[in-house]
Amino acid sequence: MGAVRRAMTYVAAWGGATSLAVMLVWFGARPVLHNAVFGPPPARSVVDHVPASAAAPPSPSPPGPTGRATPKRTVRRTPARPSSPRPTPSPHTDTRSYTLAGGQVVLSMTATAARLVSATPAAGHEVRTWHAAGWLRVDFTEGAHTSSLFCTWNGHAPAVQVQDQ
Repeated sequence: MGAVRRAMTYVAAWGGATSLAVMLVWFGARPVLHNAVFGPPPARSVVDHVPASAAAPPSPSPPGPTGRATPKRTVRRTPARPSSPRPTPSPHTDTRSYTLAGGQVVLSMTATAARLVSATPAAGHEVRTWHAAGWLRVDFTEGAHTSSLFCTWNGHAPAVQVQDQ
């Protein structure tokens, strides 16, 4: 009777350890494998989505005391799910993604303007955005290191410059 009890104790310990290992692998490796197969999750929008038909023309930011546009601090948040499907962009709109050392920026561009779709910082980085008529800027900062994206379209097609400092 003691041998059967000892054997059942070993089987129970083995079953518990196996269950724990399967659970750890499922919750630990599943996201990594999912991202490897399906790609990273999409960047979240840091600006509210407004359909093109309802959007008013962008107004320039009022200049600060130094005459420059004031920075706007962007907080990462999960946007509310729209009740209706998002409209598809018009054929002349081009969506481009830029990967910087501090994160990823997605811009929607036309022949005469650009609009920030999202700015997703990498782990440990903060994101700040500025925009005014004819230009926008996105900075990813971590300590003294800054990655910046500049997009200008004042009288010309949108031009993008990336700088890592």
